[in-house]
Amino acid sequence: MRRVSKQLRFEVYKTMKQPDKYVHGMDWGKDVFSFNDMRNYRQYQYDLIGRYIGTNILEVGSGDKSFTQQLLCKNKNIKNLFSIEPSRTLYETHYSNLHFPDFVNFECIDLFDLNISKTGIFDTVILIHVLEHIEHDKAALDYLYSFVSPGGYVLIEVPAMPFLYSNHDKMLGHYRRYNKKTLLSKIDTQKFEITKLWYQDPIGVFGSWYFFKMRKIILKSEEGLNFVKNNGGIYDKYVIPFEKQVERLVTFPFGLSLTAILKRR
Repeated sequence: MRRVSKQLRFEVYKTMKQPDKYVHGMDWGKDVFSFNDMRNYRQYQYDLIGRYIGTNILEVGSGDKSFTQQLLCKNKNIKNLFSIEPSRTLYETHYSNLHFPDFVNFECIDLFDLNISKTGIFDTVILIHVLEHIEHDKAALDYLYSFVSPGGYVLIEVPAMPFLYSNHDKMLGHYRRYNKKTLLSKIDTQKFEITKLWYQDPIGVFGSWYFFKMRKIILKSEEGLNFVKNNGGIYDKYVIPFEKQVERLVTFPFGLSLTAILKRR
């Protein structure tokens, strides 16, 4: 029997799709906005965790694949990268987005449906702005424990400052924003050693408060897209490089995001 092509199987898969419970307001479309357009920001995110990234990686939440691309651009030692995206809408929208080598594989699957007998274990698990989308976030971290090799790392970045929670967060499907105390409460210290935990992007706090709390801008709207076009480039070109230099010298007690480095015991 002739094998069905990968593209044909994908087209059949598309016709069978069901309502997407994961996407919320993140389906902006790859031609409208992509974090690929914010290269400094993605490099900034990578540099926060880069020294802890190994060669065998599980990425939870591939989204538009821009951080996946950053991983490959910045780390030439990666041997295996398995990236999962639970949203069928996002998976399809960015199905053919960019070109990746053979050791990079993507799958449309929920974290809790991963099977260790099929995936094996990893020396690095990465969740970049993913944990806030998971209702049972502590259960997710406990579940991931089995997928990390002893001495391996779970690298987390989440939106910070609960007082900033807005309609924009709701639109994106965020269950919460974190501070150090709430994130620590989700981590089983019998399973993970907390290597480092810190805030970043303090300037972003003021921008988020003004645009999303005061003006109540939602990015998936005409006003929101105009906001991104007019201000996203400025933020990426000037604010992020400035903060990156300052944060090498100073650790701030607040920030728009919070990063945690967890090491499996």
